[in-house]
Order: sequence, then structure tokens, then C-alpha cells
Amino acid sequence: MLLRIEVENFLSFYKASSFDMFPNVKRTTFPSHVYSNLDIPLLKQAVIYGANGSGKSNLLRVIKFIKEFAENKDFITDEVIHKYKFRLQEEKNLNPIKLSIEFSNENQYFKYDFEISNNLLIENLFLSGIGKQADQLIYSRTNNTLSTGKNTSEEVANAITKLLNKNPYSSLLSLNNEFPIINDTRVLSAFEWFESKLTVLTLNRYIPSLINLMANDDKLLSFTNHLFNKIDLGVDSLEIESKSMDSLFEGNIDDNATLKELLGSGLESNSGITKMKNDKVLFTIIKENEEPIIKKFIFNQIGQNGFKGKMDIEDQSDGTIRLLNLIPALFEVIENEKVICVDEIENSIHPTLIAALISFFSNANSKGQLIFTTHETELLNQQKLMRPDEVWFAEKHDGDTQLYSLNDFKEHNTINIKNGYLDGRYGAIPFIGTLDD
Repeated sequence: MLLRIEVENFLSFYKASSFDMFPNVKRTTFPSHVYSNLDIPLLKQAVIYGANGSGKSNLLRVIKFIKEFAENKDFITDEVIHKYKFRLQEEKNLNPIKLSIEFSNENQYFKYDFEISNNLLIENLFLSGIGKQADQLIYSRTNNTLSTGKNTSEEVANAITKLLNKNPYSSLLSLNNEFPIINDTRVLSAFEWFESKLTVLTLNRYIPSLINLMANDDKLLSFTNHLFNKIDLGVDSLEIESKSMDSLFEGNIDDNATLKELLGSGLESNSGITKMKNDKVLFTIIKENEEPIIKKFIFNQIGQNGFKGKMDIEDQSDGTIRLLNLIPALFEVIENEKVICVDEIENSIHPTLIAALISFFSNANSKGQLIFTTHETELLNQQKLMRPDEVWFAEKHDGDTQLYSLNDFKEHNTINIKNGYLDGRYGAIPFIGTLDD
């Protein structure tokens, strides 16, 4: 679970700013939106609003940057540091990037922070006291010097120093994953959270392996059909058709010559070739029992007088396809203690549909957290959809983005939040000057 993020001197975040998933305990609406069975109550979802260019997507880039740094020992270079530092000032920016994230995994709470600049890397991992007691040091590292909360033998300390000397910009989390040298299960647990329980989905997202993913997971396919029925897409069910290669070349699928050429190179077991067109997965060819099998989606579409026709994926709207690619993430965040971050979740999806999707998740018996950016104001309905403490705004002044919560405004639960936002009551909307010549 995600608790809190703090950011400074990163992209459009110049001054320190923070974001958190803590509910206002005085608010009693939508109790199902709060995980209250934890050591500390946490929200199951949050949305970030802001004008184009306000920096709301940069919050997701913060999360992705922290994840990359924690996982990939080769991620940071001098060029990366320059790229991500705040640059909208006249003088050269010599200050370090400062990032901090607080999260929980396996019933333990962690605080991970680091400062990074040219020739400087400070990295700390704590067992968080979540405000109830003091944080407990797991390790603290400045460049190649390391201290831990446990006694470390001279031999291990020397090995760690050599490892850090060879990898001056690598996180100790990533190094310890590749070269296990710190004998502390808490370090492994923190790394595992970044690797397996945190996902950031960008705007142009699609899954080439989507057909095979659903073909191999009956529960996911069943969830997809349940969701399609719940939000009324006009699709009775989605199925996956499997055919032999002989039937493929007798059919009407294009690019047979290309396929034959691809297949000529051979298919390994459990690997596949996917045909994409306009971000749509037309079909996948996979080797099963030493035979190549073609798989494709079939949409059983509802027509007149109860008629159900079989339609291909090319007959589906962009919104349906976007939703289809979003469903595995939604399934994961409901079924598992994962944190899924989605940029512009409403992209190509009708306002009514995205509202239904958020309502579905809000009321689901979920285990994870969903964090997303959007421009869709239909979600700003505190009577039906969102608690004020779930709504955040990003606003930029002189190039600097600041984050703040709708909860800061102490609005009564009868107030129309959407109208107030569009009227500029909460900021974070574009200022449009005159468009005259």
C-alpha cells in the first residue's frame, strides 16, 4: 500500500510538495473507500486534477522514477539527473533531486528516500513508525559509505564499499537484488514491493500479450465479462477463439506472407507472435503441443431483439479497446495488494463509462489502491462517486507545481464540487486569455 510521497527539485516540482493516501477520519461518507482494517487507515483510490501542463502527470513520473531507481542499477546517469532536475530558472541548478516514498508490504511499513545529484547519492531505508513511534533505520548510505541498524562484519562492509564504488549511481536496493550481500529480509521486502506491487501505466498503453494473458487466466476473462455486463458496453461476452494454422491460411486474415516468414524462424514453446493494428491486438500465434495455434478475441455483440452477433476487435471502438487494456490492471488492484497508477484514465472512454468504472472499483471488495490523473469532471461528485479527501489538484506558478487536496477546503457534503471546480473555486484549471487577433 502507498502512504505518502514527497518530491522536490524534480521536473516541474521545484519547491517541496507532497501527496498522501490518508483519509480524513471525520468524513463518514463512502466508508467502503477506506481500508480501515490496517494499522493506519488508507484510501483505496485517489484522483489528480489540473490544467494541461500543470504537472499532474509529473506526479506519476515521480513514482515511476522512484520505482526505476529502486529496481534498475543502471538507471541513473548524469544525463538522467540533468533531464529530471527542475530547469526553469536562470541560474544553474546545483541542488539535488529529493524524493521520498512511504509504503507497506507484508505487514511492515517502510520509508525510502534519496537525494541525487552529480557526484552525490544519499539513500535511506527505514522501518516507518507511521507516526506512532520513531522510524527505525535499516540502512543509510552516502555515496560509498554505508551504515546499518544492525552490526555488519568488516568483510561484508568492505564488499559493500567495493560494490558501491563500482556503481556510484545505483540504489542499494537494486544492487542487493543482483548481488545479495545485506542479510536483512526487510531490504528484500522493500525491493519486492517496488518490483511486484507498484505499476505505472502511461497514456499510450496497450498490452501486446493481452489475448494470451486472458486465455491463460479464466478468472481474469470471467472478470472482464462481468465488468462488460456491469457497465453496459453492448457486449454480452468476450471469448477467445483458437484455431490451427491450417484454418488460418484458409481464412480472410491479411498478411499471410508476412506470417509465413515470421513462422519460418520458428516458435519456441509458450512464446508467441502478435499482430497489432492501430493499438489493437488482432491475433496472437502461440505454440501449443508443438503446433502453432492462432488466437483472437471474439466479441458477442448484442443486437436487435436479443440477437447476438460475433464481431472482431477491429469492429470495436477506441474506448472499448482502451478499457480492455485497462481491465488487467483493475483486476490486479482488486485481487491483490497492488498499487496501480494510471495517467489520464479517461483517454478515449466516455464520461459515463469512466464514472461507471470508478464506481465499480469503489464498491468492489478490493485489496489494492488505484491512483489516476484525469480531466473528467463528471467524477467530481461527492454525493455519488468521490470523497473530497480522494481528490487532489496540481497547480503551477512560475513553472513550479504544487499539490493540494480538496479536503483542505473543508467543503460541506452537499456542495457541488464539479461546478465549484469549473468556476475556479479550487484553482488547478487553465487560464484562457483573449483569443482575438
